[in-house]
This record gives sequence, C-alpha cells and structure tokens, in this order.
Amino acid sequence: MSILKVNSIIPVAGVPTGGGGGIIQIKQTFKTDTTSSSSQDQWDDISGLSVSITPTSTSSKILVVANLEACWSAGGYCAFRLERGGSAIGVGDANGNRTQCFHGTYETGLSSYWLQNIRVEFLDSPNSTSALTYNVAWFNPTNEASIRYLNRTEDDANGDFRFRAVSSISVKEVSA
Repeated sequence: MSILKVNSIIPVAGVPTGGGGGIIQIKQTFKTDTTSSSSQDQWDDISGLSVSITPTSTSSKILVVANLEACWSAGGYCAFRLERGGSAIGVGDANGNRTQCFHGTYETGLSSYWLQNIRVEFLDSPNSTSALTYNVAWFNPTNEASIRYLNRTEDDANGDFRFRAVSSISVKEVSA
C-alpha cells in the first residue's frame, strides 16, 4: 500500500487569488556570447539579452531577474536599466538631469582584466495578458569615448587571465 503525504498541492495555474505567490511559468534567456557598444548619450538594448512572457492573468506579477558580467573602458561611464516593451522599469526616481537606472558607475582605473557582476530583481505589475518583452539596456551618458563589453574583459587577448562569462535574464509569472 502506498501513502502520499503533501503539505499542499498548487494547481497548474498557480495559487488562487488571495493565496498569492505561486509560480505559474518561468522563461529565461542565457547569453553565452559576447557583445559590446560604443554609442554615446543613448540607451542601447544589450543584444541577445531579452525574454518574452505572456501572463495568464492581469492580476499576475512578473519577477524579472537579470545577471550580467560586464566591464567598460577605463575613464568611462556606464549605466544599466530594465525595460518592458522599450520603457524603463525598476529605476531610481527622476531628479534634474540625473540618469535613472538600476546600476551606474564610472571606471577610473585599469579595466582591462576584470568583469563586474551586475544583478537586479524587480517585481513588475504589468496588468496584462498580452505578450511582454523584458530586456536590459546600457548607456554611456556622456560624449566621451567609452566602450561597454558583456561577457568578456576589455583586453580580449588569448590568455587564461582574460575571461569569458555568461549573462542571463529570467522572468517568472507570480500569481497575485
């Protein structure tokens, strides 16, 4: 005789409204190749770092998690933001001419051999059952020459002290 004991069983569609917190579906993009950008004073989508999801309910929330391995030229600025459908989400408050982002920095030293882990989690409330696309964009807020690199060091010579890494963006539909 078999006995099945469980604390709870969650339906395929997630925890009922009012129960909240059940994961309904998960989507992920895992980027293993490298990319770079040298544009100035404009937000650029990071090539290959986007993911789409179609929520099952307008009350669902979407947990967006992005993990990046990036670096940028010495003496250069770099900022990152999450976007849904090309619009910024999960960024700091507007104030004057300050750049709204989830991460921003200026590299003053030698960046040739390092990668910085940049991570963000944001719980979005899109109120939609249409397909949604989430992505990460990066930005050099000046007209100074600076190159941003993803998944590789600035000096990409063939040596074991130069690195190749991975970045990812994932979305989880969470029942309300």
